[in-house]
Amino acid sequence: MPFPQYDAVHVISDIHLGGSPGFQIFNQQDALAWLINHLAAEPSHRKTALVLNGDIVDFLAEPAPSNEKACYFRPTHAAKDLTRIMNDPEFTEVFQALSTYTRSENRNLVIVLGNHDVELALPDVRALLAERLCGGSDAARGRLTFAMDGTGFACRVGEKNVLCIHGNETDAWNPVDYRALNRIRAEQKRRTPLTPWTPNAGTKMVIDVMNGLKKKYRWVDLLKPETETIPALLMAMDDHAVTWSRLKSLFGVAADFMRDKHRDPDSFLGLQGELPGQEVSEDTAFQRVMASSYPSLVNAPVAGTTDMDSLLHEMDAHLARGTSPAALASSPEQADFLGAWGAVWDKIRGRSPEENMREALQGWLKDDPTFNPKTEDDTCRSVRELVGPEVDVVVAGHTHLHKAINSGTGPAYFNSGSWIRLMQLTPDLLEKEPFKKVWAVLEQGDMESLDNATVNGRPLIRHIRSVVSIEKEDGGEVSGALATVEGADGAYSLCPVPDGRLAC
Repeated sequence: MPFPQYDAVHVISDIHLGGSPGFQIFNQQDALAWLINHLAAEPSHRKTALVLNGDIVDFLAEPAPSNEKACYFRPTHAAKDLTRIMNDPEFTEVFQALSTYTRSENRNLVIVLGNHDVELALPDVRALLAERLCGGSDAARGRLTFAMDGTGFACRVGEKNVLCIHGNETDAWNPVDYRALNRIRAEQKRRTPLTPWTPNAGTKMVIDVMNGLKKKYRWVDLLKPETETIPALLMAMDDHAVTWSRLKSLFGVAADFMRDKHRDPDSFLGLQGELPGQEVSEDTAFQRVMASSYPSLVNAPVAGTTDMDSLLHEMDAHLARGTSPAALASSPEQADFLGAWGAVWDKIRGRSPEENMREALQGWLKDDPTFNPKTEDDTCRSVRELVGPEVDVVVAGHTHLHKAINSGTGPAYFNSGSWIRLMQLTPDLLEKEPFKKVWAVLEQGDMESLDNATVNGRPLIRHIRSVVSIEKEDGGEVSGALATVEGADGAYSLCPVPDGRLAC
């Protein structure tokens, strides 16, 4: 097939430009602008491409309009959101650098759709971004490519086939319904009523649960790894969060997750593949998800026929009257909360959020290899399984964890990581005394405290500014390399990641 041919392809992803001041998880504008300008200044005789491999802007981080309580998808005001993001002083240098790059000779810019920037697929939003990046230059516009259909971006470097794909396509929490998205795009052009958008479980988690918790805990989406244990992790944060409304949101997200997970793996949620019989209930879904974090739930008896809503309303009423969680835990009503409710009650029996969080993290992060660039994860395995034997290199993002893996079977695999703040809690930080210092910072909740915090002599927040480069060398061979941008105050350089170079 006549895929585009380049001498070099550079890939970055998961920048997440967006959010109100104080809630922005990206703060590396100078370093990212340096990288883009550095790539623009490479020898002009080499044809290169910069691939923004998904989640470049973050519409889910933008406040919903005042007349909307929850906003999972923003077709009617996404252009206004993008305008605000592009004009935010924390991001303007990035867009200026991208504009300079796109208007440079032999420099091609490719934008791949992610799961936080789905609105970029809409015609008016795409036109607005193209105007900002290219202005009136037809040549620049011809070097800008939008890969918005969920199939990624395929090209060739030398004699090697390269595929860049965001990675949410294989994530049961975050599939995108591209069929519905295409309908909405067509309806916008025809000026007809828009098809209702059904959000996936990951989007509902962000909007219904995480954005609310971020008002106090602004770090909730910085902690890695991010797994199916998120609902249980959120339960551990704060006993004040254990309310009927929040539990209902969690139950609903869990049910959506179980629904999406059992559909066909091609990301088209409208196709067949539902569980036979009936929809997964909120009770069943919540128990399954919580069981992944609390193994004792696996064989626990399922709650009886007691109505969930009335029980949770009653619990809130008791707490509002001043009844202590400890007293409630020892009351006869506790028997009604066996099975799936056991995990809920564990969180309100007088234990501090600090104790709950440390215990949960110790279990989930024991011997965790997440930050090791050579360790395969589920995304690596599933993305490699998607492609055929003629694909030589596949580059994903989505997980926020950079990788460079070549196991001898299948294509060389890279993950372009992320440019947002990341928090890695190593086993030594989860010991009782060090975690007191960690929790003191987490309790403050604001980004400035996180950025300035050190525990055991190390910063609590990490910046792993990753870029993947696939290049044809002078002899015609093609290799891929994982690197990071290191430095500060304008003095930056590209530093290879150890063992991050792979023959392709």
